[in-house]
Amino acid sequence: MTLEEEVKKICNRLSNHGWRELLLLHGLDILSEKLTLEMMKPLANIDRTFPGFLDFSLEGTRGIEARQPAHSLFYHAVASPSVITGADGSELTSFPTLAELEIIENYIYGITPPQLTDIRAEADGAPMAIVVFTSEYRPAPETVHLKHADVCFSRTGVARVGTAESLYSPKLRGFLPFVEENPHSIRVLPARYSAYIAFKLQGNEGTFGPMRPRDDDENRDFWVPVHKLFNGDECIQDLHLNVSLISRHINQKLRKIHTTLGKSYETGWQEPDISLAPFWFTKNIAEWSTHLDFGSGVLLPVVHNTLVEAAQYQGKALSLRVPKGADTLSSSLRIPDIHGARPAPEYVHVRSKVSETGSIEDLNNLPDVIELISEGEYRALHYIDYTADGWIEAVCPDLELDVLTAYSLVTAPDFFPSCDQRELMDWWEHTLPQSMKRGIWVIPPETLSDNRMAANLTLVEAGFDAYDDTITSVVSSPYKHRSERTTLDIPPTQRHSYLPDAASGVFAPGWDISYDRTSGGIEFLAAYGLGSPFPEDAKLCAALSTYWPAVAPDAARTFQPNHRWPTVCPLTDEEIGQVGNLPWDGIRGPHMIQADGKSILEYQRLDYADYVDSAIKNKYTLALTGNIDVTEYKARVLAMVYVYRALGISFDSEEETILEEKGNWSVYSFLKVQLSDEELQSAKSQTNTTIQGDVYRFEMYRHGEKSVDTKHFNKIRVEINEMVIVFVINNTVLLKRQNSDWILSDAVIHE
Repeated sequence: MTLEEEVKKICNRLSNHGWRELLLLHGLDILSEKLTLEMMKPLANIDRTFPGFLDFSLEGTRGIEARQPAHSLFYHAVASPSVITGADGSELTSFPTLAELEIIENYIYGITPPQLTDIRAEADGAPMAIVVFTSEYRPAPETVHLKHADVCFSRTGVARVGTAESLYSPKLRGFLPFVEENPHSIRVLPARYSAYIAFKLQGNEGTFGPMRPRDDDENRDFWVPVHKLFNGDECIQDLHLNVSLISRHINQKLRKIHTTLGKSYETGWQEPDISLAPFWFTKNIAEWSTHLDFGSGVLLPVVHNTLVEAAQYQGKALSLRVPKGADTLSSSLRIPDIHGARPAPEYVHVRSKVSETGSIEDLNNLPDVIELISEGEYRALHYIDYTADGWIEAVCPDLELDVLTAYSLVTAPDFFPSCDQRELMDWWEHTLPQSMKRGIWVIPPETLSDNRMAANLTLVEAGFDAYDDTITSVVSSPYKHRSERTTLDIPPTQRHSYLPDAASGVFAPGWDISYDRTSGGIEFLAAYGLGSPFPEDAKLCAALSTYWPAVAPDAARTFQPNHRWPTVCPLTDEEIGQVGNLPWDGIRGPHMIQADGKSILEYQRLDYADYVDSAIKNKYTLALTGNIDVTEYKARVLAMVYVYRALGISFDSEEETILEEKGNWSVYSFLKVQLSDEELQSAKSQTNTTIQGDVYRFEMYRHGEKSVDTKHFNKIRVEINEMVIVFVINNTVLLKRQNSDWILSDAVIHE
């Protein structure tokens, strides 16, 4: 079957669901007998005011523009998540499958297939190779150039582990992590890869990017896709291509623990054992999907019953001998970094003690867990997760071109799937007043695509180049002429993105990726520097007030106050399980008790909070945090800033001073309330204020002495020196101190 025949079949199916009428509005008949001629004719009446077409390229004038998806009206219609409305104003009743979108993409590149010599001529002397990319068609605000909807590409893909099968939403043109019938189940999220002929070009913001360019990117080399490769004789004239992809992923965390610690003491294992599974393994991490509706190139993490499991070796529990005087952070064994680089997991779970008989003792049940870990000289059970990094390689024997592999990450779940790291970074850089920035994140929320670092150089078979430091960047196809701007007033997508601008960058503790360094001083990305297993890092990311804001929830208020890490983006009482029964991490927030005639707050001690246990028992949930989109996230961050300012904290101070002053206060309660709330109405009346919009209610307290609960050593009690109630409604802040009336605060920053 030819590509035209396959596309006709797709058009016939879609025409029964309102698509023919929709595209006829623009002068395109998808049921034309001469479909290719119809697709390539100029369209004089494209209606960009119709819902979903506002950000279609102003340069697009045909149903299909050969080799230019973003200039192809038909492709925009079927691929854009903004196009959901039919000609009659009602929702379309069916949407393309991922496999159908793949066929249409191939049709765009094969409708007038070029000769290989034509592509070489386009290169104009630039190096040319077969390169593997991930790609997504995105609305204008999420693209490289921010001009119109476009395909975004990267040589790095980010898939995420889970406990349930993947779910593709044709309407959203993307995958979702939620399992409606089970809030404690998390779907695996794939990454989609394709092979392209690409040119190596120096950074050029006006032609292909990269996204969020750095000052020196014009001197860096980027691989830029120009022609998609697919099977058959319609891809490149006079050639019949056979294109396939090969994937390989490696989890080597346990091996790295033993090789690194083994330099200083006897860990219990050495070669040849540590080169075998599960110290080092490649199986049951990720596989190519065989789902017919997904098409080709969809890499799916393997579904496991739990996110973490106990490690077994030779039929027995696999353990690590914990050294005497071990370095720790909280109750995690800490393997020191080397000037920032991590040759092994920085944090290791060591709270499951293995006896000589093989029985397991949970050290969380003992009152002196920190002392026990520091004393060491016991065997701690290893745990494994199925995160990893690896590579995707294209095989195309019919083309005599070099092949460059893509970097592939299989990483931890994203607890804010509707909120991308790039969106927050752009907001933080370009929208927030300068005076406010100092008081929010200690570390800027950089994305993985912002990094300029080589892929994992220990993956020797992948052939990664130590000087290829743009592999995580996001680019577009090259444009000969600058595009005109359409509109950025487009709703953000509500789907999983597997491009690296939606993933966290490099810092410690990490979430999606870490980094190491060669003996020659070259830094490179590496998954093995993340926690063993990953929830050991996750606890610290979350407890330290969201190092990675778009993926790691801010759990600072779940645990006892930490002066260095005050709350940045509060979770609601429901989201931390202070009320209800769905804490995102399985650990309930604080509650108020009476002791010695006064109110005291009781917390789970951070040292006894076990995120590995939460993973093994499937306590994690996206049911509530998954509803937080970027608009809501930003609103919470701003509200928190306004609250701190209302409490008298100046954001004009030095960062250390701001942190210290913020650290004197903690959030006891945070929730959204209705405008009709009785307490809010009283505040409104006393301050003679008119309010409209979302209402956030905070109970803030200045904390006093802390003491371990004498009856429950895993609990800690915190005295309340002062309690303050604050309402934040857009730019209005109302505050009430104890035994005082409500006042209108001037906490809002205007610049």
